[in-house]
Amino acid sequence: MVLGADQRLSVGISMLTVALLGIPILLGVWYATRAFANIERATANVLLDQHLTPEPLNSNEPGNLWVRLRAMTRDRDRQRELGFLMLRFPAGIATFTAATTALATPFLVAYAPFVARFGGDHPFGDWAMSSRLEDIANSSWSWFLIPLGVILLFVSFHAMNALAKACGRWTATSLGPNRAD
Repeated sequence: MVLGADQRLSVGISMLTVALLGIPILLGVWYATRAFANIERATANVLLDQHLTPEPLNSNEPGNLWVRLRAMTRDRDRQRELGFLMLRFPAGIATFTAATTALATPFLVAYAPFVARFGGDHPFGDWAMSSRLEDIANSSWSWFLIPLGVILLFVSFHAMNALAKACGRWTATSLGPNRAD
């Protein structure tokens, strides 16, 4: 199939667009990946007691821009860093949710007897289980919820500590010096 002059012009312009926009974007992605991975390394060092060394932003490959771009694209460490950073977002949402729940639940359990007695007409709202919660929280046994909340708070601290250690191991495995090639 032979392309006409207008088709060749269209293909040429689209290839020029890819070259002028795509290559700088790819180069920026690789530099940003390394920079954000170094930020994650520094954060893990400070908060999670890891010992990760930052990696250099530039590739070790000498040559022009195209040679360095190809070297960065083939670099397994940068690919692993990009994968780690892409998984870090949903993992961050999950760990934030777990930490918020682990801290809020013990306080709400311990506070329930006070809300039931001094919270007004409908302290637990108008939903289906609210009357049952009021009955439980108004009983004489409800004061045992306060020590239960304190125990849950200590358990949640240990659970968050274990979660932080697991995140530290994941970061050290993904971004540390002992990566498999």
